[in-house]
Amino acid sequence: MTKSDDNMVRKLSEFIKESNKSIKFTLGEISDLKQIGQGGNGLVYAGFQNKQEVAVKFLVENKQSSKLQRFKAEYFNIKLMGDNSNIVNYINYEEINIAQGYTVPAIIMKKYDKSLKKFKDESSEISEKIFIKLFQFLIKSLKEIHQSGIIHRDIKPENILVTKETDFVLTDFGIASYNPDLYTLKAKTVKGERLANYEFSAPEQAKKEAIPSPSMDIYALGQVCQWYVFGTTHRGTNRKRITDIFITEEAKVIDMVLDKCLYNDHTERYQDVNEIIEHIDKIKESRRKVDPFNEMYLLNDAIRATCPHVSQGVQFVEDEKYIKRLVENINNKKFKHKLWFNTGIGNSDFSNLTYLGNKKILMDYRELKIKGIWLYIGSSYDDLIIFETDENEPFYINGEETYYALVVNDEHIVEAHHLDSGYIEIEDEVYNLKDLKVEEHNRHNDYKYYFIGTRYHSSIIPENDSILDMSQEQENLHKETVLQLIENLRKKKHREVIFRL
Repeated sequence: MTKSDDNMVRKLSEFIKESNKSIKFTLGEISDLKQIGQGGNGLVYAGFQNKQEVAVKFLVENKQSSKLQRFKAEYFNIKLMGDNSNIVNYINYEEINIAQGYTVPAIIMKKYDKSLKKFKDESSEISEKIFIKLFQFLIKSLKEIHQSGIIHRDIKPENILVTKETDFVLTDFGIASYNPDLYTLKAKTVKGERLANYEFSAPEQAKKEAIPSPSMDIYALGQVCQWYVFGTTHRGTNRKRITDIFITEEAKVIDMVLDKCLYNDHTERYQDVNEIIEHIDKIKESRRKVDPFNEMYLLNDAIRATCPHVSQGVQFVEDEKYIKRLVENINNKKFKHKLWFNTGIGNSDFSNLTYLGNKKILMDYRELKIKGIWLYIGSSYDDLIIFETDENEPFYINGEETYYALVVNDEHIVEAHHLDSGYIEIEDEVYNLKDLKVEEHNRHNDYKYYFIGTRYHSSIIPENDSILDMSQEQENLHKETVLQLIENLRKKKHREVIFRL
């Protein structure tokens, strides 16, 4: 704020104090005023009007500044949208004479319980129910304001309010953009004015020539959801997966949507909320149509094509050709769901399986050194793949030993901390990681055996974790122990398999 603005803040504070913390407005006196916040457009007070708690936002900027125009637009343009439970309830706009020659514009609004930021700070745990509710709220509210010709441009936790019933409300349209064909009051920004919060705003908002678009709010939607789960926003590559925390089908679908919301390049994002809604419907429809046995037949075929001798029973293959062939066969199958691995202690799906050569496999970011592979085919639902691994050697970077590194453009091995900065220096040139091919390699491996299957396989379900965990204690597997393992796994099957059988 300028000295002039500081002077206005002081005069407003003095006026409220001298008025016994009460101000007379057209709709009634607001008493017991106390400051509860300060934003880019001024000060926010809470008080009581007609026995109802309200909030009052005062603009304490120079009246000639562009912020006055945007302050008025915030109230009058949002009021044109009509009643909307997802949008802050503005009650009235007034201009208060606080001293001779000093008038302060004010917006009276409903008082809400707290901001999403404060709500999260006070919560002892992250709730999947609240996460899904927050995502659905953002989808619905953005759809409504975008259809009304408004782009918020400042979606962040402080601008999402939470009611006592844990419903959400979108507020602070101070830097919103309004379609000039629908709104008489314009809300222009000028050089040097705040254009949003860096953490949550789309990268293109930092550019003066950026044209406001719905994809800006969609990017912020993704960042708010990411922040709610992990406490931080996402920059660069290798986003933390929501499914590392929540494992329901709905969370998995949202995680897929966030991938596209968070592209740095605005042209790769969803261009409007309807695209998100249509994509969600397509994902859910695709997942509903998946036949578990079709998935298992695909894996069965990949195993048989890798080692035809498997039809004679359990096979252990060590030759590099089998490892390479299995990876190729799996990648050539059009699985509708991701494959899974389980160690008995933890399980996870994986998106990518890459053969690196020298009997090494990259499973997403896990680099495994394969000693050999156990293969078995039976009735599809009990087919089995076991990766038997050897201890990995470390990377050596600048003479230091590490098991976690990045491989850039298939040739440069660098420290993993570059993921945090998003940039890397190669031969005196600085590059943005998003412009390069970057693979995350983690060679740290606590497990001897990895059990691979579809999401419907008996080795993947938690009820069989103890069986697999016991296998980790064996120095070497034998055909007899593998057959016994298969027999034990058959006793507890995935519910979808039980239903079909």
